Amino acid sequence: MNILAIGAHPDDIELGCGGSLLKAARNGVNVFMYIVTRGSSAGSVVKRSNEIISSAKYIGAKALWIDDYEDSAVYLTKELINSIEFFIRKTQADIIYTHPKSDNHHDHRAIGEATIEAGRFTPNILAYENPSTKNFLPVLYSDISDVIFEKIRLIELYGSQNSKAFLSSNSVKALAEYRAIQTRLDPNITQVEAFEVVKMMINNAYTLVPTRRPSADLTPSRNIIEFIL
Repeated sequence: MNILAIGAHPDDIELGCGGSLLKAARNGVNVFMYIVTRGSSAGSVVKRSNEIISSAKYIGAKALWIDDYEDSAVYLTKELINSIEFFIRKTQADIIYTHPKSDNHHDHRAIGEATIEAGRFTPNILAYENPSTKNFLPVLYSDISDVIFEKIRLIELYGSQNSKAFLSSNSVKALAEYRAIQTRLDPNITQVEAFEVVKMMINNAYTLVPTRRPSADLTPSRNIIEFIL
């Protein structure tokens, strides 16, 4: 099983699905991360890039790619769709985590829209929640009760962003606890990550259908930094 997590900026993935990725990597799932911008609007590109590298290593990701789209100037274009599709095909992703289409940050909205088109051959696409997300309607919940403190550790790796209230340990825990209460399930499930399902397919054995493996390839024309971890 291969997972591709897509984020507009360093720390988006960790906030939205960091706990789920930690658990997936521990269970032998191949986790890949693709960051569309280097987060220049919120600090030093070098610092933010080093932080996401440390985070990807902590998660146990197989590879990390950091693209160089302009922070706060990402729009739905053919180039963006092709860039995302390249990494979907490169990783042969069975599950994609991405931004939802409804978000206050236009970078997030553009990437959410682009992922739907780029992932047209991928059977499973989930949208995660960020502090800027609006009108979020989760229908799928991932129990991260056993890794909540490790998720907090992931967020703490972003020292350059520690002045932001939504990155505090209290904020991270509070959202996870609120979403756990929403599930109204096992009282032992105290923290969850919530997702909207863009699309999901199960087979006759009630397991997720893996992706089709398109043989065609694309070539990105951008200055992408690759880290094999």
